[in-house]
Parts: sequence; C-alpha cells; structure tokens
Amino acid sequence: MRLSVAIAPAFLLYVLAFPAFAASRSEYDQCNQSKDPDASITACTRILQASNETAHNRAVAYNNRGVANSAKGDYDRAIADYNEAIRLDPKDAFPFNNRGNAYRDKGDNDPAIADYNEAIRLDPKFAQAYLNRGRTNLYAGALPKALADLNRASELDPKHAYTALWLDIVNKRSNLPSRLAQATTQIDMTKWPAPVIRLFLGQLTPEAVLAAADDPNPKTKNERVCGANFFGGIFVLQQGKKDDAARLLRLAAMECPKRFVEYHRAIDELNALGERP
Repeated sequence: MRLSVAIAPAFLLYVLAFPAFAASRSEYDQCNQSKDPDASITACTRILQASNETAHNRAVAYNNRGVANSAKGDYDRAIADYNEAIRLDPKDAFPFNNRGNAYRDKGDNDPAIADYNEAIRLDPKFAQAYLNRGRTNLYAGALPKALADLNRASELDPKHAYTALWLDIVNKRSNLPSRLAQATTQIDMTKWPAPVIRLFLGQLTPEAVLAAADDPNPKTKNERVCGANFFGGIFVLQQGKKDDAARLLRLAAMECPKRFVEYHRAIDELNALGERP
C-alpha cells in the first residue's frame, strides 16, 4: 500500500511493510512520514542497515529517505537515494517521479523530464507525474507540451485543485479560454486552495486571499501564505502589474519552504521578469 503526501512539492512516500526483522515500529512510522525530515532520514537509514530487510522494504526506505533529503534541499543525496530505489525496483514509477522532482528543483530540466517520461511509461495514469512534467515543460519553454500534460493530469484527476490552477495559468499563457469555473464543480471549494481559485475567477483580491491564508497552526499558515503570495503574483502579472507581481513573487521566494514547488517557480518567474529573487 502506498501513501501520497498532500504537500505542494508532491514528492511521494509509500509505506513499508511491517514487521521487519530488526527495525522497530517507531522507526517504520518515522521513515513513512514527511513532517520531520531529519527523523525520517535517521529512521530510514536504520532500516537500511538492518541485514534481513526485504528488497521491497529497502527500495521503499531509499525512496522515503530521498523524499526527506529533498525536503532539506539536499538534492544530490536525494538523487542517490532514488537511484538505489530504482535499482532495487525498476518497475516502480514513484522513485522516477521523485527523482524527476529533485532534478527539477536543482534546475536540471532535461533529466527531470526524462524521469517523468519513465514514470508515465510505467504508470500511464500517474496524474501527479503529468502535473510535474507539465510544470517543468512550462518553465523549460515548451508551452504546447505543458498544456498537453496539464490537460491529461486534469482528465486523470479532475478533483486536484492545484492541477486546475496550473492548467488555468498555462491556458492563459497560450491565449486559450479559462476552464477554471467548470473545474470548480469537481473541486472541494470548502478548503485551501479554494481562495486562490476564487482569486483567479475574479471573486477575491490578493489581499483577501492572504487574509484567508491565516491559520492557528504556524506551519499551515506559512504554507498557505506561500501559495497566496506565489499565485497572487501570477494573478497580478496576468493583469500587467509587473511591479506588484515582482513584490509578491519575491515574498514567495523568501518565505516559501524550499521543498515547495512555489519556491522554485517564484525564482523562475522573477528571473523571467529580470528581477533578482
């Protein structure tokens, strides 16, 4: 059984099969989580040191340790972990998708796209891989490919709010009509990032979205503010307000967790504007 992680960077964890011969239940639980990367790295390493682990469990531990290393911004170590996961289980699409994300976040678009290609070949209905490849194609300057990928991601997972947002961005950059209003019929508009969607529909202002990002949990608030600033920057850029866009995108580049897609894409947007992050 696999477990995807509901965070913006979309690195994918999956679950180790318990019991093991040497690792403890708590170590399995730590390796299977994304909230504390250091604890996850320690636990996954302990599992990898166990002499009697199955090849499957070792592949999972390498993948999950790669996720943790990616969250810390240590992409070279993450890629090394994904390499081992792929060596142990070359028919699993998850590590290819994750390694693609690590290459993407390093700024290496070509190997990233190659990995997404392989993930999709292994699992043609892997919506997240289409989304990731679509965003990478967008910032690699391949707008028609980005549009095709995001349309396919939307077909496979029409309830995914971020896919709808990115598809709307690419539709507008392709001078195509928005389909975001239709998409909201299948998206849960009672939870985040619904305020961002309402921004793109013209129902809220960037300031209102930022207010809606407030949350008593500081971590949740930080993640939502990240999205509010990034997508707010994209929205005002669509209106030709380059100075306002640069200000919001710069906030996203400064404040977004570095494991988030929005952090890296904010830097790309600022570079395209000729602005320093």
